[in-house]
Order: sequence, then structure tokens, then C-alpha cells
Amino acid sequence: PKSIIIIAGSKQAGKTAYLYNFINLNMASFGIDLFNSETSPEQMHERFSPLNIPDPAPFTAYERYDNFADVINPDRISVIDYLDLNSEVYLVGAEIDAIFRKLKQGVAIIGLQKPPPSVVLTKTGAKKIIERDLAYGGGFTAKRAILYITLGAKKLKLLYVKTPKQPRINPNNMTWTFQLEEGIHFTNIQRSYDEEL
Repeated sequence: PKSIIIIAGSKQAGKTAYLYNFINLNMASFGIDLFNSETSPEQMHERFSPLNIPDPAPFTAYERYDNFADVINPDRISVIDYLDLNSEVYLVGAEIDAIFRKLKQGVAIIGLQKPPPSVVLTKTGAKKIIERDLAYGGGFTAKRAILYITLGAKKLKLLYVKTPKQPRINPNNMTWTFQLEEGIHFTNIQRSYDEEL
């Protein structure tokens, strides 16, 4: 209860797919509201159709672009796809904080855009791609998060886990590789150890 979960991803990294799968896995057990700012109803239906969502869907979808704290139900799960403040990225943390303050028993899972990866040259002249973990807005996007997941280059990373399911295992920075089929199905999910601390 009263938790913020952040899903940060670069463009076309799987943010919406992750959020839609989250809805699909939880809609039978919890009241869920989807706040959509990214796709038309037709595109949303097309993205959901491979998940075999019943008709009528057991969740509610709304078109919303900002001021989410004004409309979320404080006792339901609010899925925000996605929070975008355009060039005013310094306000992202304040928007997340306002959502957090509105929650009672509810949870908000918020999709955020990450900057594109940087390409640098190594000493040998090889190109190296550097993915940023944090979304636009930097550290302010993580301030209220109980769970911060970052997506990019077909990798998912648990950047920050405040309350691990198994307290003896530190899940922070654990990564997995995956494939994304039909733009919605996560397949070939494998633990990756090459970038973990």
C-alpha cells in the first residue's frame, strides 16, 4: 500500500509492454486504472489484443497527460503510461511526489522516458554504448520509488528495490536480458551478470 513503482525506459525499450503485462497479471485481483498519454484507443486495443484481455476489460482506461494526482483513486492501482512533462523535466519529481501524497492503500506504477544512450569511443577506437539508468528528471524520479526498474537495449535492471522479497539477497542492480515478441510478449528471459555490482 501507498507505493510508487517506476518503470524507466528508452524509446521502444518495452515500457508499455511491461505496463500492459503488469495489468494483465493483476487485473483479476485488484482494481486497476490505466492512464494513457501515449497511444490512441485503437493502438491500445491492438497492443492489448495478443494478451487476450476479456471484453469488457476488467480495468478502466483514461486519456490523461498531466496532473495525475488530481484524478487517481487513492485506493486502487494506477498505471500511468507515461508521465511526460516535455522540456520541464525538473518537475517530474514534484509530480511523482504529488501522486505519492494522494495514495492511501493504492499503488502507482509510472512509466518514464529515459534519455537515449550515449555512444563513446574506447581507447582502442571501438564504439561503446552507455545506457543511462535514470529517467529524464534524474535522481528526483527515484526519490519516492519503492521499486525502480529500468529498461534498455533488451535488458531489464532492478535499479532500486527498497523492500526485497528475500531480505538476505540484495536485488539492486540485478539484470535480465529478454526478447520482445509482437511488441508485447517478453520471451527468452535470462539472468545477466556482466553489469551487476
